Amino acid sequence: MGGVLHTKTSLDVSFVIVKNVLAAKYKWAVNTLKKPVLTINWLYQCCNEHRIVPQESFRVLPVSGLTICVTRIPSDERKKIENLITENGGHYSAELTRKCTHLICDISFDGA
Repeated sequence: MGGVLHTKTSLDVSFVIVKNVLAAKYKWAVNTLKKPVLTINWLYQCCNEHRIVPQESFRVLPVSGLTICVTRIPSDERKKIENLITENGGHYSAELTRKCTHLICDISFDGA
């Protein structure tokens, strides 16, 4: 299909393919390069169709690859957070385990 693979960071790329947002190249692509960050599935789809397919549905979502748990959050807000996590590519965990990458908690200081 005429593409060129760059295994090292380069400003001469049209897009970046990463597994999740924890990848160093993801942060570089978003903050420095300002180019689309896609999943490997986009490349597979291009090969299957023998053409460059639209990238939008293959963009890496903001919390893709993260497992997030919440604590000290009211149940109604917890459900909203759970939906936001899954809609943005993450995994919600009802329990804090070693697989969790991030913890969201409400820390209130009562001044005592």
